Amino acid sequence: MSDQPLLSKRIDNALVLTLNDPARLNPIRVATREAISKALEEAEEDTSIRAIILTGAGGNFSSGGDISTMDAPARLKRINFEHVKHMVNQITGGSVPVIAAVEGWAAGAGLAVAMMCDTVIAGSSARFMAAFPKIGLMPDYGLLASLPARVGQSRARQIMLYAKPVSAERAESIGMVDELVEDGKALETALELAKHVETLGPEALRAIKAFDSGRMDRAIDYERDLQPLLLGSDNAKEGRAAFFEKRPPNFKPS
Repeated sequence: MSDQPLLSKRIDNALVLTLNDPARLNPIRVATREAISKALEEAEEDTSIRAIILTGAGGNFSSGGDISTMDAPARLKRINFEHVKHMVNQITGGSVPVIAAVEGWAAGAGLAVAMMCDTVIAGSSARFMAAFPKIGLMPDYGLLASLPARVGQSRARQIMLYAKPVSAERAESIGMVDELVEDGKALETALELAKHVETLGPEALRAIKAFDSGRMDRAIDYERDLQPLLLGSDNAKEGRAAFFEKRPPNFKPS
């Protein structure tokens, strides 16, 4: 486990934030979320930053939430959802465009973080999956709102209900991905887009993004009320055990 879950680097007028636990496919832990939120706060105060790029180390974007920490008390889980809401609103309603540069896997919460970004650029071998039902959970990080906004309610429902992988080519064809590039070129292409952003009026971009501010609050409030109950269920415990034991889960009817 990396002791520095997020790397931050300034490249010209773009801030590149890299999820940094490649051995575990960059899971989004509490420390990761807090680091992202802090970096976004600092970026808001620096008017010279014209774009923010989120990417992952080691050839993957993110495998999603850290399953090993999902047995925390329900009280703490509810508090965590308020912190999630804050980070989501920073990304969706902040003053500068946020670009996801995706290589490899974007699954679970990793998919949700990518979908809340303004632009998603992906390598041709990238794969996307709303893996939550595989461990007995519902989507979180606002995916219930962000995915339908990108692909429509019917397609989003199929992706979230059945937890099947979506190829990069398919993702582009339905709107999950905005631009498909050669493997290894997602960050480079994101930086080119960030350079283009410098030719645009910052006040205009801020006004466009501000319209979306808070649009996912309802989804995250719904998650806050239901996900802690799911996390404490016998089926979710079975899902976590099956994940670590590398076997199919034996879910029981509720």
